Amino acid sequence: MSIAPPAAILFDLDGTLMDDNRAVNAAVKAFYCIYGDRLGMSLRDLTLRWRQLLNIHYQRYLQGEISMEEQRRARVLDLFRFSKLRVSVETADEVFAVYLRAYEASWVVFPDVLPALSALSGIPLAVLTNGELSQQTQKLRTAGLADCFCGIFASSELGFAKPQPKAFLNACALLQLNPARCVYVGDDLEVDARGGASAGLTGVWLDRCRSGIDPSDEILVVQSLSELPWYFLSATCGG
Repeated sequence: MSIAPPAAILFDLDGTLMDDNRAVNAAVKAFYCIYGDRLGMSLRDLTLRWRQLLNIHYQRYLQGEISMEEQRRARVLDLFRFSKLRVSVETADEVFAVYLRAYEASWVVFPDVLPALSALSGIPLAVLTNGELSQQTQKLRTAGLADCFCGIFASSELGFAKPQPKAFLNACALLQLNPARCVYVGDDLEVDARGGASAGLTGVWLDRCRSGIDPSDEILVVQSLSELPWYFLSATCGG
């Protein structure tokens, strides 16, 4: 693939910079220690159910049907619907707080992040993420990454969520950059790489799982962020 020198590289956050799966698993385990007996579920079943409810209700949030707080309450209410413990709308926030505290305490970056961002520091870098700007910015600050980026953009402020093209286009507009000169890097092939490409950016799929899937289109595939400097620094130097 021929890559023009990028005007900026934009990154997804969860699963790309931050190890969100690790944080979710640690938080579910902490939640299980308190509520597992009353739910009557194994840790494995709780983890599967939690992720299922997260996918359902977080998508409703991203589509603008409910607020962030409402999607959290909905997950808790659905989880405890047939349990020994009756949870109401009024107590759902308190129950969710057990998970949230453990989730926030488990935020950590992938090992390849800091070296890659340091190597790419000569190129403007930004974050474009789905979610609430305040929480996503808090993750970056906790990880010591916030100062690495010239812009942090979230769907809550942009008004559109990935993979909608306007999410990418609005972020580029705020950076005052032509999308065709920008790169988007993320761990989700459809939402991130193809979503970015559909908006005119160069889409890069971070295939950490080494799936072996060939996108069969104009998508660059990397297995580690450590590969990015090779592509984009050589491009800026004309190599």
